[in-house]
Amino acid sequence: MSQTIPMETEDSSKQEQQLAHQVDEGFLKQLESLASAEDKLKMCIAFMRDSLAQVGNPNFKGFWEVRKICLPLFKENVAPTVRMQLWSEYIELTREGRRLKNLLDEEAAFAVEQINLAIDALENEVKGYHAHLEEILEKTPDVEFPSPTYSLEERFSLYQHLQKQLNLLNLYAARINALRKELIRTEMRIRQKNKFFQSLSHLGDQIFPARKDLIRSISEMFLEDVTGFVEGYFSEENFDENEVRRSVFLFRTEIKHLQMIAKILTLNTHAFSATREMLSGCWDKLKGMEKELKKEYAENRQISSENAGRLQVQIEAFMKAQSENPVTIEEGVKILDTIGREMRAVQLTRSDVHLLKDLLRQAREPLEAQRDVTEREKRQKEAEFEKARQDKIVTFKQQLEAFQKKSADGEIESLTEELEELRKSLQALSITKVERQHLERSLKAIRDQIAERQSQAILSLSADDRAALSDLESVLLQRSERRKEIKTQIEEYRKIIGGSGLDFEKAMRFGELMETEKETLAKIDESIAEINKKIQDLKKSK
Repeated sequence: MSQTIPMETEDSSKQEQQLAHQVDEGFLKQLESLASAEDKLKMCIAFMRDSLAQVGNPNFKGFWEVRKICLPLFKENVAPTVRMQLWSEYIELTREGRRLKNLLDEEAAFAVEQINLAIDALENEVKGYHAHLEEILEKTPDVEFPSPTYSLEERFSLYQHLQKQLNLLNLYAARINALRKELIRTEMRIRQKNKFFQSLSHLGDQIFPARKDLIRSISEMFLEDVTGFVEGYFSEENFDENEVRRSVFLFRTEIKHLQMIAKILTLNTHAFSATREMLSGCWDKLKGMEKELKKEYAENRQISSENAGRLQVQIEAFMKAQSENPVTIEEGVKILDTIGREMRAVQLTRSDVHLLKDLLRQAREPLEAQRDVTEREKRQKEAEFEKARQDKIVTFKQQLEAFQKKSADGEIESLTEELEELRKSLQALSITKVERQHLERSLKAIRDQIAERQSQAILSLSADDRAALSDLESVLLQRSERRKEIKTQIEEYRKIIGGSGLDFEKAMRFGELMETEKETLAKIDESIAEINKKIQDLKKSK
């Protein structure tokens, strides 16, 4: 805003008018005391010059009144040269007075315009505040309180909400007061100034009562919470010296935070003074305890220093011995764990605990590194063993697949021997139970295929080849043994399925295995019946 001219209040303007009137009377008396018109003109022109040059608001009233007095004096008997000189000054001062008056009027008009804009903007903001309060509060940053104290924890969000409203209202109130002061300093028409004062008064009616109510609410809340804190721990009925001594630093921090919050909150004078007095009383009670605690802490630090020094010697001795004649990982960990248990059993300050823990960590690092190497070697061996195991399984499967192809047309005797070798190889493999069952099932299928070829070979003999009877009986014996094995396997599957420890997927898999064995059993039963019939036929023919 451009240069403003101080505005006179009604009372002060009356006083200045009376003072100016007295000065004018004195000036007039002095003017009348002069004899010559020339001296009177010089005195009037000097007064006009001083009226425009005075600090602050020019004395336009006196200027124009004295100017009127000058005009008749120029008509009196004055030396022409002096009259011309004084007339020139008179004209110049008149022009300067008019120019200054116009300039001040322009500045006053600009100031009036700016004040009008400021009041309009403030009115719009106040309307928006009442219409969209919650939206404005959501966008307003939270008040920066100290870390929430447990005394105010339950209603901390309410404090935030109320103080954010108060911050906005305080801002509006400050702007209203600033505009009032600006109006007082600015020269303008009384009617215009009164209009502005009425607008500001209307705005104040919307801001100051609501602000006063919020201040009363937040003051009552804060006074209630502080009173609860003081009465709960420091009143004569509830004061427990031992409890306060144990938490003296916590209480001290709580009191400091409450005092800081009291300065941040917009409280009334009563609440601020009452809470400050109560908290100061609590602070005085803590001072004596704090001195005693400091003495105890000094003694505890001495004890802690001695314990820490002894444990530090043990740790450093272990580290030195480990570098010269290292022990095993298990023994080293056991020694350090013993020192750690002793640390927890003796009295130590926090700083000494951190120091000893750092030393223990340094002592454990070589052991941990060695353990990592051992674990890495172990994992490597396990990986190599697993790879070798998988290679053996793959090789066995390849052999089994080749043998299965050969079993269709190879010699039965050599196939039987090779089948036995594969069975022994399977028993020597390190495989899971599921993998073993899968491979055993493949071997059984091949064995059944070979046995079927044997049976077909014997059954295809002519009726005259009675020597084949012994072979038939041998085949019958093999089939009978195989039948026993299958029945035993079916019974095992039945017991497993009947148990309650299988999930749905395993139950389905064992059910399929049992059905497969049942089908094999049915084929063997048919083969046995056919062999028995053949043997009976041969026996009848004898």
